[in-house]
Amino acid sequence: MNMHTRIGKLVTALVLFQFVAAVAWGQAGTGDHSLDGTSIDWTYNNSEARMVVSFDNGLGSYEWIAGGRTGNSDSSIPYSAREISPDIFLMSWVQADRPDFITMIFDFNSMTIATTGLIGYGTDRQRSLFMDGVINSVDR
Repeated sequence: MNMHTRIGKLVTALVLFQFVAAVAWGQAGTGDHSLDGTSIDWTYNNSEARMVVSFDNGLGSYEWIAGGRTGNSDSSIPYSAREISPDIFLMSWVQADRPDFITMIFDFNSMTIATTGLIGYGTDRQRSLFMDGVINSVDR
């Protein structure tokens, strides 16, 4: 089985888990800020898109450092996270001014990321996002 097939299967499993986790979160609360003090650098598969995201004091920030969106950034985004398994985190945030809703699964064991989202929700430019990638580094 090649790496892309394995990552595809992992992403599928994680997305299914995400839906189950969302039900549990709805019953258990809104998550926490368990990624505070963490900075993650990754590259999306099949592209040159590279991003760094950091979490501190319940807020996330990001910057695109390679690819077509290089230089785009945002900060002070309230986020929620939960460690769903040892060193595997589910995180979400809403950027209401864009408006974007993003969910990411960071797997620090396999050094992979899966991102889903609804970009421009409620606007005429609304679209779904579904990407995965390889984590280059994690600072905690």
